Amino acid sequence: MDFADFHFETTWLALTAPFAGAALLGALRWTETRRRRGLAAFAAERLLARLTAGYSAARRRTKDGALALAAALLVAALAGPRWGREMTEAKAAAEDVVFVLDVSKSMLVADMRPNRLARAKASIGNFIRRKGTGSVGLVAFAGSGFLQCPLTRDYDAFFRTLEETDTASIQVPGTDLGRALAEAELAFAPNRNRKLVIILTDGEDLEAGGVDTAKKLARQGLVVHTVGVGTPAGGTITVINDVGAADTLKSGGEEVLSRLDEDTLAKVAEATNGRYVRLGQAGEGMEALRLAIQAGTDATGSARRGVPREEWFLTLALLLLLAESLLSTRRPVAP
Repeated sequence: MDFADFHFETTWLALTAPFAGAALLGALRWTETRRRRGLAAFAAERLLARLTAGYSAARRRTKDGALALAAALLVAALAGPRWGREMTEAKAAAEDVVFVLDVSKSMLVADMRPNRLARAKASIGNFIRRKGTGSVGLVAFAGSGFLQCPLTRDYDAFFRTLEETDTASIQVPGTDLGRALAEAELAFAPNRNRKLVIILTDGEDLEAGGVDTAKKLARQGLVVHTVGVGTPAGGTITVINDVGAADTLKSGGEEVLSRLDEDTLAKVAEATNGRYVRLGQAGEGMEALRLAIQAGTDATGSARRGVPREEWFLTLALLLLLAESLLSTRRPVAP
C-alpha cells in the first residue's frame, strides 16, 4: 500500500489519541483494583480465593487493553487520517479558475514591456477571451492576499476588476505566496467543477510559505499552475518618489534588483502536479497553458493525494470491541 503523504487533518486531535487510550486503560485498572479491594474487605482470604478461583486477571487485563486501544483508534479516526493517492477523472464538466496576481512593487520591473504587471494582466485577459467558458475569479496579493473578484461568469465585471487592480490594491508590502494561495482556496465553491489556480508572479516568495501551502491545496484536490513573470536577469524597480518623479527603489543605498525565481514557482506547481511556464514577452507561455488545460493534458494533477482512510481505524477499533466482548474473564475449565 502507498503510504505517501501520511498525515492527519486535525493534528492536535491525533496527538490526543494515545492519551485517550492511556486514560481509559488507567480508569479500567483503577476500577478493577477498587473491586478487588472491596472483595478483600468483604470476604476472608480463604473465601476470597474460592470466590475468585474461576477468574482470570490476565484475561481482564487483555480486555482492558483492547478497550483502550479501540478508544485510541476511534479518536485517531476522528482526526482524519490521510495517505496514498487516488486517481480521479482528468476532465470535469466545467472548470473554475482563480487567477492569483502578484501586485507587489517588484511587478513594476520593466524587464517585460511595459512592465511585469501590465504583461500579466494582458495575458489573463487573453486567456479568458480565448477560453470562453467556466467561472473565473481574481485574487491580488503582495504581503497579504485579497479576493478582488469572486468566481463569476460575468466576464465584463471580471475585466473591470482586473483593469482596476494595481500595486495600490494591497497595502501590505512584500510577497507572500502562501497567503495568496490560501485566499485562492477560499474562493472556490463546493461544487463538482474542476478547480484550477493560476498564479502569475515573479516568484520572490519573501515569506517562504508557498510550497507548504501548495501541498495542503493538493490534499484538497486543487491544481496550481504557476506562470513566471519576468526574466532571470531581472531589473530594477521603478517607483514614484515623494516629489512625484520616477525613481528606482533602493535598500541601504543600493538599488533593489528583482529577478524571476523559477525554482520556487516550479516547486509550487510540482507540489500539486501542476505546470510551471514562463510567461514570455508575447504571453506565449500563458497561451500554451490554456491549450493544455483545454485539451485536458495538464491534468497530471488529477491524482488526489492524501486519501481519507478513516475506515481502516474504525474497522480495527470495531474488531477489537468485538473481540473484547467475546473474551470471557473466566479461566478455561480443565478437562
